[in-house]
Amino acid sequence: MPKVLANGQITIVDLNDGKAVQCFTHCSKGETQIYTPDTGVYTPNYSASEPNVITARVYVTGNTQDQAQSSACTKWEWKVDGVAATPVSGKSYQLNLASNIAKNGSVKNIEWTCKYTDPETLATTTCIGYKTISLAKSGGALQTVQIETPDGNTFDSTNNTKKLRAVAKFFRGNVQDTSLTSMTWEVLNISAGTWSAVSSGSVSTTGGVSTLNVSANDVLNFQTFRCTVKDGADTAYAIVTFFDASDPYVVEVYSLTGDKIVNGAQSTELFARVWKDGNVVEDGATVKAKGSTPSFSYKWTKYNASGVATNWDGTSSSVNTSTMPYVTVANGDVKGRGTFTCEVSK
Repeated sequence: MPKVLANGQITIVDLNDGKAVQCFTHCSKGETQIYTPDTGVYTPNYSASEPNVITARVYVTGNTQDQAQSSACTKWEWKVDGVAATPVSGKSYQLNLASNIAKNGSVKNIEWTCKYTDPETLATTTCIGYKTISLAKSGGALQTVQIETPDGNTFDSTNNTKKLRAVAKFFRGNVQDTSLTSMTWEVLNISAGTWSAVSSGSVSTTGGVSTLNVSANDVLNFQTFRCTVKDGADTAYAIVTFFDASDPYVVEVYSLTGDKIVNGAQSTELFARVWKDGNVVEDGATVKAKGSTPSFSYKWTKYNASGVATNWDGTSSSVNTSTMPYVTVANGDVKGRGTFTCEVSK
């Protein structure tokens, strides 16, 4: 019997086959109610004729249409505060929230589940969604910003060429202040954890109502926005998140010269290849060869053999200065083993 001298391995990833299931929950009247004890008034007021419509949405890699409304999703179950609830007749993916949050309460918790069966593989996935509706109690002058998303907050193949609205209103107690003309919108920089002003052309404010228009290009997977109102020394704000339910982007990092630096005498170049829906939308090697401008911004980070972010290219930063879909790794950048990650943003 031959003697085994050595083993080696490589992992092959099929970027076309992996499927991710994403679940979203949308509330037609927002996620906050205001209750004023003095008058016993709720804003907004949920009733059988004007409920807060809770809509479940299910998206699957390879199909940019909402699967919650298809026959692939079955065995729906809804719960409100842990108690079984009946969905809308003929629309198992929707629940009408027709009762207000108890005046001595603080939240109303919504939960839904369903079974998604892949029509090709017949594999079944349990989908779960949550949403919490909060109660803000007003003593008569409580300042509150409410945000509604009347067009929904999720982009898919049915609306990715349109703009979705986030509509903010400012309340004093349960009375809307229609005299305001200054309501500020900001967008969250997820990597830095900071807020910056959105383009003024995306916002319109009149009669105490401020509308933010969001396009699919403004959202990479998900994006959070904040509306702030300053009234004298007081500040009130609310946040809203939009989702891109199109197929998630996949970043493939590769090297044309291999992943080994031999005898400390050479360097290697890493490239990023961005996939979406099983197709390459940008390849670092092609961008470099053509000298073209990339469609995305790239952030390259270096980690040492212990998995700790460490200095790169002779600097004190673990992040390389390159924002291109390619970067050079010098022999001095690798001591024993190094891991290099690439974050793609737009």
